[in-house]
This record gives sequence, C-alpha cells and structure tokens, in this order.
Amino acid sequence: MKKGQTALEYLMTYGWAILIVIIVVAALYALGLTKPCRWTGTQIREFGNFRAREAKFTGAPNDQSTLEFSLAYLGPETVETADITAEVDGGACTGSATLTNLGSDAQAVTITGCPTKTAGDCYTAKVKITYNIVGGTITNLVSYGTISGVVA
Repeated sequence: MKKGQTALEYLMTYGWAILIVIIVVAALYALGLTKPCRWTGTQIREFGNFRAREAKFTGAPNDQSTLEFSLAYLGPETVETADITAEVDGGACTGSATLTNLGSDAQAVTITGCPTKTAGDCYTAKVKITYNIVGGTITNLVSYGTISGVVA
C-alpha cells in the first residue's frame, strides 16, 4: 500500500465516525433531550425562613402565564403581611400576591401576568418576599428564592 492511500483511509475512517457523532448530537438536541430541566424536574431553592412547595408554572400567550406554589413561614413568629413578586427568565410578572397571618400552615400563592412560555419549555423564576413579623420592630424584611422546572 502506498502512503497516500493509507493516509486517505485513516481520514475517511475517522471522518465517518465524527460525522456519526455530529448526527447523534443533532438528533438529541432536536428531541429536546439536552434541556437539563427535563431531567431534574422542579427545583425550589434559597427561601431562607420560608418553605415553598408544590410549584407549578402554567404557560399562556400574551404574557399571561401563571406561577403557583404554596408557602409557609418556618420561624416561631407569625408573618403579618407578605408581599410576593416574581421575575421569570428576566421578565417581571405584572401580578403579585399578598398573604396575611402566614405561619407554619402553608398558604397558596398565585402570581399572574408572567412572560409567555410554552408547555415543555424550561423556566427559572426568581421570587422576592417582602414581609413584616407580627409585633416586630423591623419592617420590610426581604427573602429571596428560586423556582425552576418545566412549563406545564
């Protein structure tokens, strides 16, 4: 065999292998299997003295998507008022929620007017809770949390 023929066979063999890898990666991407939220499910993090559960983001057109979750306060006191706002993937939700007399029993939170998302998309919501403790001397305490997952 000649050196040129050997080099060409070497390049062709590895060229086909690289082409097959590119096709497989493109197929995985097209099927949406490269989105990490599909594998991790709903994640709720960093809520400080609050416990958030049962989060759900429902997509809708015209910036009318909805973020829903339940919220409880973990401290020994009772929260007099809690004003809750959210920002989804960098866009602010126009709606907000206000809870009163929040304690260890969870209350439902619904925030409307969130940016448009379609079912199956990934989302990350940054939630801000501004609250006051019953009989507390410090007002407008702030706690932040993050909810991420797949749009329902």
